[in-house]
Amino acid sequence: MKTALVTGGTGKDIAAMAVLALNIKETNSSWIDELVIFHDGIGNKDQDLIKSIFPSRFERYKCPISRLQQFQNKSVRYFSPMVFCKYECFRLLDDYDMVIWSDYDILIKGDISEITGGTENICIVVNENEILRNMFFKSIEKHDMSEYDMNGACICTPLFVLKKGLSGYKEYYQWCYTMTKRYIRDLYLPEQCVITMLIQKYKLPLDRIDRNIYAVHPREDSPEAKILHSYGPSKFWNGLDHEGWNNYYQQWRSMGGSRI
Repeated sequence: MKTALVTGGTGKDIAAMAVLALNIKETNSSWIDELVIFHDGIGNKDQDLIKSIFPSRFERYKCPISRLQQFQNKSVRYFSPMVFCKYECFRLLDDYDMVIWSDYDILIKGDISEITGGTENICIVVNENEILRNMFFKSIEKHDMSEYDMNGACICTPLFVLKKGLSGYKEYYQWCYTMTKRYIRDLYLPEQCVITMLIQKYKLPLDRIDRNIYAVHPREDSPEAKILHSYGPSKFWNGLDHEGWNNYYQQWRSMGGSRI
């Protein structure tokens, strides 16, 4: 079984993605075969350095949604169109038996292979405290959304697993981009909203990843936490001081890697 861990971001995020590579090598190299990085421009030197850390594949990402459409959404302007590279995980099932997406603003504390052990072909974080309606801007009220449960629970996407047995993955890949284009002006939490719609539309069965273990804010760290996720504006590199993350970053800098 060939397993990829996938992440993606802008070229300025390369140091954080390098930290993730070092982190994976130390904690989960026994079962992750390759790191896949989607980007909008990373220099060859930094790419070669990351490849020396962990087997890696770099893919230049060009969002199929036009720049004009992107500009019409303030969330996309804030996050960058790179948020939509998460959809590429469906396509990658052409090449891998298992595809795991992880945001790069994390710190893995140990072996996380248990997230792949469920019986379903999607394993993802579900936030029962938030609803689909709140993932849109208010402008969504202009559309007929009756085929969706707008009060249904949100899907969160800092971490998810896709397995080869997901037979419709090529259709889901295209559907995500189609719906993103259709509702681009209305998406507040862009890719998370669309993937929530996808799960509802196709009634996809899920195994759940516990966000209280696998998406824990560093300020709420506990012995049970397995992944620290620095969600929000303060990251490990701009406001959250964490010795473990800092050590990986210093390793990267000592190799000659770019600054954060």
